[in-house]
Amino acid sequence: MSHPAPRIQCSNPHCVASNTLEAHFCHRCNTPTIKRYLWSDKAVTLDESNDSSADNRYLAISPQIFLDTKPSKPPLTPEEVPVDIVAYLQLFPCYPHIPQVYGLLDNTEAWLLDYGTVPHSLSGELKYPEQLLPKLTSLWSSATAFQQLNWLWQIAKLWKPLLGRKVGSTLLNPDLIRINGQVLQVMQLQADVEYQPSLRNLGDLWLAWSDNADTLVRDVIKQMAICLQTGKISDIRQAIAILDQAITKCRKGSKYSYQIYALSDSGPNRSNNEDAAYPIHADYNNIPTSENSLAIVCDGVGGHEGGEVASSETIKYLRSKISKLSLGEQEYSPGKILGKLAKYINGSNDIISRRNDSEKRQDRQRMGTTLVMALSSVHEMYLAHVGDSRIYWITPNSCHQVTTDDDLASREVRLGYAVYRDSLQYPQAGALIQAIGMRDSAALHPNLQRYMIEDDCIFLLCTDGLSDFDRVEQHWRHRVLPVLNGKKNLADAVKDLIEIANRDNGHDNVTVALVHCQVSSNTNSSRGAILWSDVESALNEESVLNADNLTDSFVDSVPLEERPAEETKIPDQPIGDTIGEILPPKKKPGWLKPLILGLVTFTIVGLLGSFLLNILYFEPEDENSPSLQEKDSEVQRQDN
Repeated sequence: MSHPAPRIQCSNPHCVASNTLEAHFCHRCNTPTIKRYLWSDKAVTLDESNDSSADNRYLAISPQIFLDTKPSKPPLTPEEVPVDIVAYLQLFPCYPHIPQVYGLLDNTEAWLLDYGTVPHSLSGELKYPEQLLPKLTSLWSSATAFQQLNWLWQIAKLWKPLLGRKVGSTLLNPDLIRINGQVLQVMQLQADVEYQPSLRNLGDLWLAWSDNADTLVRDVIKQMAICLQTGKISDIRQAIAILDQAITKCRKGSKYSYQIYALSDSGPNRSNNEDAAYPIHADYNNIPTSENSLAIVCDGVGGHEGGEVASSETIKYLRSKISKLSLGEQEYSPGKILGKLAKYINGSNDIISRRNDSEKRQDRQRMGTTLVMALSSVHEMYLAHVGDSRIYWITPNSCHQVTTDDDLASREVRLGYAVYRDSLQYPQAGALIQAIGMRDSAALHPNLQRYMIEDDCIFLLCTDGLSDFDRVEQHWRHRVLPVLNGKKNLADAVKDLIEIANRDNGHDNVTVALVHCQVSSNTNSSRGAILWSDVESALNEESVLNADNLTDSFVDSVPLEERPAEETKIPDQPIGDTIGEILPPKKKPGWLKPLILGLVTFTIVGLLGSFLLNILYFEPEDENSPSLQEKDSEVQRQDN
């Protein structure tokens, strides 16, 4: 029996026209089509008579690979979050290393997992049709020394958060460790059922890989694996420090250069611009190039003479502080740089917060700003963010959102209450839970990350004037990728994105910054093998295990249930505008039922107590009734 050719709907929710799978743009509204390939955590066999699709929506490429043909439609999710996916939700800040739960296949127990973009052609053909993403082991022997060290470094970063969620054995299963561009991703989480994974187990795996390691780093990887096996490395941060030193020595064979171009626009429907960016270059034909660079984008909150002050003052303060950092100097370890950035962000927060206090601004009248910041230091990229402005990492085959919004929707996910695409349907889902300047810095928790740069790539920083409604996911291939291919200059790409934001969104100010990273061979550097003796000193450095030596936010993450109550509490007054108002409410989260029941019970008890007190205090007195003082004493005894 023949079936009609599968088709895909337009990702524009106001269009949803049906298009062929090969279409690059919607034939009706010209919106770029989104090919969202998903992985099922369980193999699913579909009846051929069912046209190889599930829920009349997901096109089956293989028993575990599906294409969402209706990307603008919210996926199916159950009323209650099942226990077996809670770990994915709590590890949400580790995205894109950990896949995001997308939705449930109807009439099955299979969950679909989202990895952002996966390698495929413009026409939608998967580069790895059976695996979705290539295994690390299949690429290992042909990888460069830098890549091998970088992959181990990313595994080491994930060790602590996965172990804390009792899924550490995931990192010991080579079949689950995949590579997507420059990002290491796990296909799915594996629960620690039989045993508690240890660093010794990790050492066993790395020792097996060391035999096929690049000769430049084989000795380092082998000896590090032995130290993990024997307990000489007893904390994963020691392994990270070793890999940091080895990567620093390895990268000397390459030359790194960075260019930044940023623009800010008030948008078609706003009279003033509360956004701000750095750097703004007057001559877009002469963009400077350097080994170290800084890009900042802020989206102000608080209206005219509020948000624009907060955003511009934050950039001014951060620029002045970061300019004094001697990046690349030996005394500035990665942990110390991240610690300095956290300190500076808190400092900018205090400046705005004190001004709010001095001007007696309260609640939503307080000025504040979101922040995204990218600081490069040769082969390292340091990222920081507060609020819902975003950073995307674009490589020739992938576009990864590497920040998670500080909003109510993301908080629901991190607490394990809801799947992300489900939580977006709640009213006020996009309301901010933190922004710079709104509260004291003790309540501010900047999100800090660090990545190693292997090859040419672009970091896109933007406010929600662009990122809303998946505009980056729709347009990165056609508007940003040509910069990496040498077919477009940086300034034109930024201008294109500003135009798209104003045309297709238009509800807010918009600010975009592109950081173009270029890596070339350093002919002036002689490359010799890196020996264990060259990096072993990192094991003996006290700073490695110093509590003040900060690393990435999710490396030193503390389980939410172990954090102070004030950190996990959702604020009574969410900050700023929300995108929740333009999304239809879907359903109440499962945890609301017991909450509502508790409130009803509390109300009934309160009314009953009030009734009894009225009887005690206001019934007519007679000569045999107790005095008011006696009644007071009796009530106090009952309270005690």
